[in-house]
Amino acid sequence: VIGLSEDLTREACVATGVTLANLNCPGQIVISGDEDRIPAAIDAAKARGAKKAIPLPVAGAYHSPLMQSAQPRLAAELAQVALQAPRVPVIANVTGQPHGDPASITSLLVDQVTQSVRWEDSMRYLLAQGFTRFIELGPGTALSGFMKRIDKSVPMLNVADVGSLDATVAALTAG
Repeated sequence: VIGLSEDLTREACVATGVTLANLNCPGQIVISGDEDRIPAAIDAAKARGAKKAIPLPVAGAYHSPLMQSAQPRLAAELAQVALQAPRVPVIANVTGQPHGDPASITSLLVDQVTQSVRWEDSMRYLLAQGFTRFIELGPGTALSGFMKRIDKSVPMLNVADVGSLDATVAALTAG
């Protein structure tokens, strides 16, 4: 959903029985839910003023209650991993806030299966803490685009291959 506030997008979701999945940046929110309800949610978002609302080609209703059946298995798998407290703050996308003890890491990872990704809140928290440069790892530049809509002044670097790794290292060592 492009060009609609969180409140109006939430209204469209409630009216059609879907949920907010990803709060990416100002004016871009992804919704999730039963595939049969998505067309009505798209229409409801457009009726509330969305500039654009389109279905995304994804394999599941991620970050929605429809994924609840995956939580016990993920929790069981995570219980087999000996987590240690991180040495740097970890921002949980489900809260947009830092957490650090292994029990909360596990709990929040399990919560993330059915709850919204609060990407914008996570980035705004980091900006408020004084972070001034970000590196996107992996193919594409979607997260860099989100950051430009959150704060245009923030330098973004991308690492997707050897060439972009070299360029990022050069940018970081240059100052």
